[in-house]
Amino acid sequence: MAEHPARLVVLVTTGMEEYQVKLLSGIHPVLDAHQLTRVIYMDWGETADLPGDLVQYLRLAEPVGLLCTNLSGNGHLDRLTELARDLELPLVVIGADVSDVSCVRGDNATGMRTLMSHLLDDCGIRRPVLMRGIPHQQDSVQREVIFREELARRDIPVDEELLVDGLFVSDVAHQAMRTLLQRRRDFDAVVVCNDRSARGCIGALADSGIRVPEDVLVTGFDNDQDTLQWPGLTTVDQNLPEQGRRAAELLVARMENRGHDASAIAVPSRLVVRDSTSTRPRSDQEQLTDALRMVETARAYLGRKDASEGLARAMQAARTLTEVIEAFTSCLSWIKLRRCFVAIRTDLCGDLMDTPTDLFAEDEDAPVGEPRPVLTVRLLLDYRNGTVHQPPPDPFPAHQMLPDPLRDQLTKGFLVAAPLSMGRREYGYVLMDRGPTTFAFRETIDMDLSRALDTVFNRQALEAHAARLEQAVERRTEELAKRTEELQSEVSTRQRAEHQLQLANVELHRAAMRDGLTGIANRAAFENHLVQQWELLARVHGSLAVLMVDVDLFKTYNDHYGHIAGDDTLRAVAECLQRSVNRSADLVARFGGEEFIVVLPQGDSRAGLTVAMRFQAALAERAIPHAASDVAEIVTASIGIAVAHPDDHLTPMGLIATADRALYRAKQLGRNRAVLFENDEPAPPSSPAQTSPSQSITRPELA
Repeated sequence: MAEHPARLVVLVTTGMEEYQVKLLSGIHPVLDAHQLTRVIYMDWGETADLPGDLVQYLRLAEPVGLLCTNLSGNGHLDRLTELARDLELPLVVIGADVSDVSCVRGDNATGMRTLMSHLLDDCGIRRPVLMRGIPHQQDSVQREVIFREELARRDIPVDEELLVDGLFVSDVAHQAMRTLLQRRRDFDAVVVCNDRSARGCIGALADSGIRVPEDVLVTGFDNDQDTLQWPGLTTVDQNLPEQGRRAAELLVARMENRGHDASAIAVPSRLVVRDSTSTRPRSDQEQLTDALRMVETARAYLGRKDASEGLARAMQAARTLTEVIEAFTSCLSWIKLRRCFVAIRTDLCGDLMDTPTDLFAEDEDAPVGEPRPVLTVRLLLDYRNGTVHQPPPDPFPAHQMLPDPLRDQLTKGFLVAAPLSMGRREYGYVLMDRGPTTFAFRETIDMDLSRALDTVFNRQALEAHAARLEQAVERRTEELAKRTEELQSEVSTRQRAEHQLQLANVELHRAAMRDGLTGIANRAAFENHLVQQWELLARVHGSLAVLMVDVDLFKTYNDHYGHIAGDDTLRAVAECLQRSVNRSADLVARFGGEEFIVVLPQGDSRAGLTVAMRFQAALAERAIPHAASDVAEIVTASIGIAVAHPDDHLTPMGLIATADRALYRAKQLGRNRAVLFENDEPAPPSSPAQTSPSQSITRPELA
């Protein structure tokens, strides 16, 4: 079989979101008509230079054509252009202008001018904010230039304080708008360089009591269908399917030598006016159409979110490479992939005992841009149309993408290739095919896989290091009996090896007992501590209090502010809990997700309530904004408290169940409160109302 599929076209892009999906809807029919196979490669822009496996793939797979979108990494597009010239590979760029290269893009200038004319002439705007995108990105730069030009044409001065950076990201734009609102509110519109950032801006305005469009008008750019927003967002549609079609046709012409000169094609854009700049009441039918579109988008978004969270949970529990693949496989039906293949570096698939301790030193130290040895991989997952197949066992060159028995899969539809890496550490890649969709494709599949692999390989390397040290200790011990004249030297060597072994084992134990996000104890550490204290207190007839803490409406908080802000909030909650206990035997642990648990040995009802009130006061003092909460304007928590005297009639798990019922009662009563159950006898699981009398405390100012 040939070493590469015939007539292969590679598309290099930054993701598989709505932008790329719409482009592909125009690209696929053209490439299908010319019987061209295609592979889509993800370049996230996280490295200083092009990813090494992409460079190697383009050199060895011998594609006949190359398409690429504007890339996030600074200089990546220039480097890819140089590589295409070196390989004499026909190249068409979508969404950017590159010297001496054929380019297709939306008529960015006309679209932006039409948008500005609508705001300045139709709506009478005079003090607009500009929320810029990525500093070096051409579209963002050009939109700012036209923003300035259109104001100048109408003798409206540009207020430089009203130009802020959103980086094309919703949560960044949200924070930038909040910062601006702290010093300025004398503007009448916000011109945002993309729809996703516009969503963040409108959220920040709403948090400050500013209405859209009654108080301030807001516009976006791109006409993203999966950008949830009410009122509907005025934006510019760049006709992405047509851009994809024209780019594919131009590439085919270049491949068939029907035009060697670089050409630039501008696809007309159109203004889409919706309620965010409404100057007249819209009909009920128009608003109903927008509302129905939002409902469908929200349903798809929530489905993707549930699948992503399920995948992350499954990956978190994996401890070996086999478990990672099994956990990922169990989630494929949620992710709704038609095909999925996972290939891992051959040197990572076996026993790591013979591998250097610094497993990835060669990856970290490799000179940027230098040719690398051909990487071999093994296929560990072969998933097609709902069935997991036994993958071929033999290793193969990574640039083939798939082993010989499966090479025909590259000619069916299209596969998205995402590298599995952390920084410059490369583990392999995943190939995915979800089929036609109008919504985001990738989610966080490659990121979850990469994090899980990074954890597994580093832990295995540490365990291998500890095992080698143990072997060194044993070997030196045997030699001491035969070499008495070198006893002192060998004893010193053994002591050093034993010390290193102890450090390695301590590090392993510490990593296993600590929550990676918050730095406090994890669930395993909590369970060990609870059992130890239970046995001790049973002997001395002491009491034990447990507090179960749950952050109120945390999923809503994540949806509103983003996962980065959500992680920061969990760390803040952990810090407040840690500050609320003061005895060495007290333990604060993360129970899972947004749930925490506190163990108070020799603690009674009063101690439990005291810690709960301290924590609520500390959390209120942090005053973390929660605009999406119907409980309070800041982040709050519900607390369930259970107290028991350990004996033969009650188990630790029974005490936790009582605390969980108290927590459930706190939520029933309206959240942002603590509920105490005192119960030394286990209650039937189906009858929480049969527990002993409860007590509730509430902070009135936060309720």
